Amino acid sequence: MRKGNVSGKSGARKFVRVTVTPEQAQKALRSIDWKRVKAMSEREIEQNALDDPDSIVQVDEATEPQLVPPMPDVAVLRRRLKLSQAEFANRFGFSVATVRNWEQGRVMADGPARVLLTVIANEPQAVIRALRPPLHSKPKKKAA
Repeated sequence: MRKGNVSGKSGARKFVRVTVTPEQAQKALRSIDWKRVKAMSEREIEQNALDDPDSIVQVDEATEPQLVPPMPDVAVLRRRLKLSQAEFANRFGFSVATVRNWEQGRVMADGPARVLLTVIANEPQAVIRALRPPLHSKPKKKAA
């Protein structure tokens, strides 16, 4: 978990980002005794959370949560698009080493990269269109 400021300046809004792999999330969900949870009142749930120092991170109430999508399976995404690692990297602006590291699980994509990967997974043609240079761009006139 990383705590910091949105702008890096003191006094700026604070944020907390928690990164969890899909496997970690599934493991955590499987370890929950759901019958016990469903039998608890809201007050009991809140008290248990407050008693566990690892379950809640104190954050200013004015802080907005930062949306960080889960890490997609880049290899599956790339194969679905029928692209090699180099083609995927070139088409969407990543380095081949970064794509390789994501696929091998050595590195997790940061927030903006995860957002882009999520959009690629859901609307790849929209990303391709957005990144394509305009076909009929007018040449700039030289200043006299």
